[in-house]
Amino acid sequence: MAQSDVAPKPWAMLAYTVADDKGGGRNLDAAAKLELMSICDASDFAQVSVAAQVDFTNTRGVFRAVLTEAPPTREFEDIAPEDHPLWRAVAAKLTQSTLAVQMEREDLNAARASVLQDFLEYGHAECPADRHVIFFYGHAHGPMGLFFDKDAGRRAPKTSLRLNDLAQSMASGPRPAALLVFRDCFMNTLESAYQFRGVAEFMIASQSLVPVSGIWPWASLMSALMPSASSSDQALAFAKGLGRFLDDAPNRDPFHDAPISLLDLGAADAIVEPLKNLVDALEEARRDTAQSKACARALEKARIGLPNKRDTPGDPSLIDVPTMCEGLRATGIERVAAAAARLSEIVTTRLVRWHHTQGTSYRGTSLYYKPASQNDKDHSCIYDEEFFEEDAANYRQLALSVATGWDRIALNPLT
Repeated sequence: MAQSDVAPKPWAMLAYTVADDKGGGRNLDAAAKLELMSICDASDFAQVSVAAQVDFTNTRGVFRAVLTEAPPTREFEDIAPEDHPLWRAVAAKLTQSTLAVQMEREDLNAARASVLQDFLEYGHAECPADRHVIFFYGHAHGPMGLFFDKDAGRRAPKTSLRLNDLAQSMASGPRPAALLVFRDCFMNTLESAYQFRGVAEFMIASQSLVPVSGIWPWASLMSALMPSASSSDQALAFAKGLGRFLDDAPNRDPFHDAPISLLDLGAADAIVEPLKNLVDALEEARRDTAQSKACARALEKARIGLPNKRDTPGDPSLIDVPTMCEGLRATGIERVAAAAARLSEIVTTRLVRWHHTQGTSYRGTSLYYKPASQNDKDHSCIYDEEFFEEDAANYRQLALSVATGWDRIALNPLT
């Protein structure tokens, strides 16, 4: 049966897993295998197909698998599922789907945009569907990008997948994805939301570190993908199911808080005008010593958490947008307060469709703001002094920077 003869299913899941990391990755390897097994097991529904690609740390090569009625038709080398422990375990559980596994024996750099784009094109071709969920799993450093190849030795700009490259890779699909889901740290930012508008309808991501503990409840999450309901309702059901899972303390270990948000990417364009106005207002305030200090205090207070804090496992390079807006409104500086109020309204009523947290510090979404103190610089996972100039050059190219000029503030904090 030719793939073109396969009737599209209501939904398909495209899962892109990168466990190839600078730290050896044994824990991430094990967690990634369990996560993929759970996704594949949950795919035994008549309504959902799955395409998966995984790059492990301790197993050479890149693996692809498809669970659908017809065998795959493109690229890579066919291998027997029983020859690899992950796919052998998946095959043992299948009841309704056909599993086909392929392997690229060269250790491709999964942080390269061309590798991701190739997988997404493969997934769309092998799993035709009315709507797609794209799931990302691996390391991330928020606005500075996702993933890194272990061969680089450490995170560096040239070994990371930038947000603009990620968006361009996803634009190759036949239509925007219905939902992007990130099990990657710090991906819930205005930079992400604005970059991904047009290539996806909704996005689920975290403002903080994402716990490796706990395999997500894929059976119940997949069951939320009904053929009849709107993408909006199904994205909300998916997010709420994940929220209930994270309310169980062992699934957040070692953290006390694991915030997640559902963002409506269709509302991302609305943040441009108020954020641009806020940039102009802050630049004007910067020229007045008293106003600059007042705004700087508000911005600094919006930094939420440190990577090693159990209650707020965040990053000092990120500021919580609603908290920032609240603080800037309280300065009483008319132009700053007005722009902050308008931005807050758009973010909290239109962009952030749903937000869930076990604490009170995270309030919906974040923005990059370069660390000002040496302590914050030393503890940031996102900011790296050695790579700052290259990071900054790439940050200026992000769609949000181009549209609003936020990079003028983000890369040059007020004092």
